[in-house]
Amino acid sequence: MFRGSARELRRREKQAAEYAAQVTELLNKIDDLKCGAILFHPGTLAGPGFAIRRIGDRWTLNA
Repeated sequence: MFRGSARELRRREKQAAEYAAQVTELLNKIDDLKCGAILFHPGTLAGPGFAIRRIGDRWTLNA
């Protein structure tokens, strides 16, 4: 949980939104390869040749 100023929280939220935009671009690039579907399950994002999982407090890649 974040503990800091409202200004710092807004800065971090803006940075998070920028990272989310980059993730969106990458997912579109993976879709454009047309080699399989991207599936979402609780705690997992899986696609052709990879799975991204939440383990503890970190995201991990299995490829």
